[in-house]
Amino acid sequence: MSDLPFLFVVLLPFLGALLVSVSEALGSRSGPFIAVGTGIATAIVAVTVTPRVHGGQAAFGLVVDGLGFFVALASSVLGALILVYSLGYMGRGKEVTRYYLLVLLTIGSLNGLVLSGNTLVMALFWTACSFLTCEIVRFNRENPDAPSCAKRALQFGLSGDMLLFLGIGLLYYGSGAKGFGIREIIGSVGSQSPPATSQLTTAGAYAVLLAAMIRSAQVPLHVWLPGAMEAPSSGSALLDAATVMNAGVYLVMRFYPAFKSVPGWTGAVMWIGAFTILIAALMAMYANDIKKMLAFSTMSQLGYMFFAVGTGSVLGAQFHLMSHAIFKTLLFLAAGSVIHATGSRDMNRLSGAAGKMPVTGAGFLVGVMGLSGVPFMSGFFSKDMILAGALASHQYAALAIAGLGAVVTVVYSWSAYLKVFRGEPSQAVLKAHEAPLSMEIPLAVLSILTPFFWLSIGMGTQELHHSMPGMGIHEISPLYLVEETFGSAAFFISLVAWLIGFVIVRKRSQVLGWMESHAAGLVSACRQGFYFDRLFALPEERPMRSRKGGGRK
Repeated sequence: MSDLPFLFVVLLPFLGALLVSVSEALGSRSGPFIAVGTGIATAIVAVTVTPRVHGGQAAFGLVVDGLGFFVALASSVLGALILVYSLGYMGRGKEVTRYYLLVLLTIGSLNGLVLSGNTLVMALFWTACSFLTCEIVRFNRENPDAPSCAKRALQFGLSGDMLLFLGIGLLYYGSGAKGFGIREIIGSVGSQSPPATSQLTTAGAYAVLLAAMIRSAQVPLHVWLPGAMEAPSSGSALLDAATVMNAGVYLVMRFYPAFKSVPGWTGAVMWIGAFTILIAALMAMYANDIKKMLAFSTMSQLGYMFFAVGTGSVLGAQFHLMSHAIFKTLLFLAAGSVIHATGSRDMNRLSGAAGKMPVTGAGFLVGVMGLSGVPFMSGFFSKDMILAGALASHQYAALAIAGLGAVVTVVYSWSAYLKVFRGEPSQAVLKAHEAPLSMEIPLAVLSILTPFFWLSIGMGTQELHHSMPGMGIHEISPLYLVEETFGSAAFFISLVAWLIGFVIVRKRSQVLGWMESHAAGLVSACRQGFYFDRLFALPEERPMRSRKGGGRK
């Protein structure tokens, strides 16, 4: 029964969703508070049982190891903070109970996905995330674009679901595994040497990769993501930072020990990640909608995680997944506070918000520091670990692309902060006010976690070592991390990227003007999303392109 608390991490959100539904049926208005209480209880259980993660097969069909559990830990803790934030952000509208129901179901589904010890059960939770994403995107029924955006998200999501089921079937038959257990299939596939890798196994590995690309919005299978920003900002934080999109990264990390021997698989993961890093960062740099800027940023940062797995740095991918989940949730919630106060997502209409909203401004600033890799932020250490892994694997061309992406990350993140929060208050900001306490508390907690999360690196690496034996992962202390980071060539790359980016930010008007004059084609491509959406657009979706960012979401 010692494994029962781990089962609660999966079951509590579903139990809470049931209670919310019952309260709604009885005409009670307690649904939001039941949801928040359930989220907090799930987070407390997850934090409490963290020292008991043992890296092996557990009861109830669970696999309780560092690779999956820490993703569930992030989902539970960040999900609880998002639920608290939602009390102020979502208000008490007629449909608000449905929102809380969807959030709890999403947290439970993600936790079930990453803790499941059976590939078919994992795939069922994966499919549930597709439907829940669709429902959260179309939550605001007064938004005319929400249904078509939700439809596109569901179409891509279901395509990924079918690819995952197909991949699991191919791996099962191609490897000769005796069951659908995750460790059975990974062990059977991993035992095949490259010359003996069957065509079914190879096809299965690439089907799983395509499913992961869709879920984590990797180029070119990312085009569902911008439209998904029609979800409420708190819902966007849940989908993009805390839960659903992390599942794709988890999938490639989980199967890496088996797929690393599949011809070309690691190289494909690395280059997909590298190009996504840069392309998504460039799209973020020219996005005027603050939520779409953060969505493209999420794509780019998940690209770093794919890049890390492709170069063999699973530890770097896991570390960056956790640190990114924290600071990106902070950025989405801070952006949501601005939207809540001003009614606008258009950064061209927003300036001087820090004067009216100091807590929100401080939170966004801390998030930008984490995203851009300011030294001693958790994002700085995790990104440096990824670059160090690329250096160690001698992937210099891909590393150059990732380094250029780091420069662009500094540019778009700091430009967004300066545009929205500094300067004289714009007309939209003049009547703004600071967010209520229920929205400020999560911002404060995340602002503390963003710079200090890296201090927990010892516990995380210890459990990941037990999860993936033979991968060269060893326990790292915070002091060792500091010594290794500041003494590495990767630190020099990070420092140069940050300095170049900072200079561009200081001279951004001149640089952007030069780009408009000398690289108009590239600028146009960045603004049009490199035209990827035209590859997948349905006839009824084409009018959406004329819509400008703005309006309260």
